[in-house]
Amino acid sequence: MAPPDDPRTAVVDLFHEHGAAIYRFALLLGRHRDDAEDVVQETFLKLLTHLESGGDAANLRGWLFTVAANACRDRMRRRLRWLPWTTANEPSVEPALLHDEDGRLRAARQALGQLAPRDRLLLTLRAQGLSYREISVAARIRQSSVGRLLARAVDRWEQASGAAALLQSVTGDRHEVSR
Repeated sequence: MAPPDDPRTAVVDLFHEHGAAIYRFALLLGRHRDDAEDVVQETFLKLLTHLESGGDAANLRGWLFTVAANACRDRMRRRLRWLPWTTANEPSVEPALLHDEDGRLRAARQALGQLAPRDRLLLTLRAQGLSYREISVAARIRQSSVGRLLARAVDRWEQASGAAALLQSVTGDRHEVSR
């Protein structure tokens, strides 16, 4: 990474290293590509301001995810204040397909989308490799509660995944989940 006296280069390096992960994280939380792109942009602009003002450069990865989580929360709050004309005018945007997607990932994503926002936040932060301490800061919960809440979120995710698989077996929709 760039020396601390060159914040612009440091931000570019951090963007190359973590930008895609922050985007995926924001897309999973917010479900809108435009919002996810805006969250990434806001996050790295705040990082530049933070570094230029001499802010702490320790654990910048955790700092980035915390700022992104807060930006996603702010965008979700703003969305709740505005009512769409009709539900038909507010289509859900599907995340981009992954090259290795065979249906199981789609079912897992659908199950993740059915979870409460806090469960989705905890699971996506952990999937990004954040520690319990970093998760507690980003999710604004006590560190001692992270393990318990994460375990419950995993249980609810597994239940939702099982329900999706059962529904597929009943409807016979083979392209959704293939084994």
